[in-house]
Amino acid sequence: MRTLKLIWNGFAIAAVIFLIWSVIQAFQNPSAPQATSTTTVGPQIIEAVRRVNKQIFIEHYAGVEIRHRDAPGGWATFLRNLGVRQEFLVLIRGRVPAGIDLSQLHPEDVWVSSDGRRVQITLPAPQVFTDQVTLDLANSRIIENTDFCPGFICPRTELEQFFQSVDAEAKAALVEAAIESGILSQAARDAETYYTQFLNSLGIAEVRVIVRGYSAP
Repeated sequence: MRTLKLIWNGFAIAAVIFLIWSVIQAFQNPSAPQATSTTTVGPQIIEAVRRVNKQIFIEHYAGVEIRHRDAPGGWATFLRNLGVRQEFLVLIRGRVPAGIDLSQLHPEDVWVSSDGRRVQITLPAPQVFTDQVTLDLANSRIIENTDFCPGFICPRTELEQFFQSVDAEAKAALVEAAIESGILSQAARDAETYYTQFLNSLGIAEVRVIVRGYSAP
């Protein structure tokens, strides 16, 4: 009986020691909050943004006036002093697109918090896509047509032929008019709104989109 009593006393002492140790450990190592899963990382965000392929955010439709003069050349150059000439004033309409070139987006342009819940992305500055500027010939027209040149000296210029001769000049004038009217600022605002909503849709709680040159750092 004495031996059995010693065994039970040993179990009791061990249980008390274990209980005291558990309490001490509980105070020394409070339960840490569960780690939140990382939503994504920089390169994955860049890939997701590029995959959307949303480059053109705004397109301005405008009209510009182009004046074109034509006077005899060659053997008939002397007729210029006599006022022999052709002159056209044409209202040319066209479309000018602007947006963000996502190929210029780099990994260092994306910051992601350790828990993946906050993201800051710095987009390249907006630009006009000059290679996609188009003329609207159907809605362009001649405003003035002054013709003091005989047909056998100055060829009669049709509207389409005139457009071909001033194509580059007209497109450059349309781009300049669009920039003056604020197309780049509007494209920057649209890009901020679009990519904020897009990254929110990926499950990122806090998103800050900066457009280089147009947003406060």
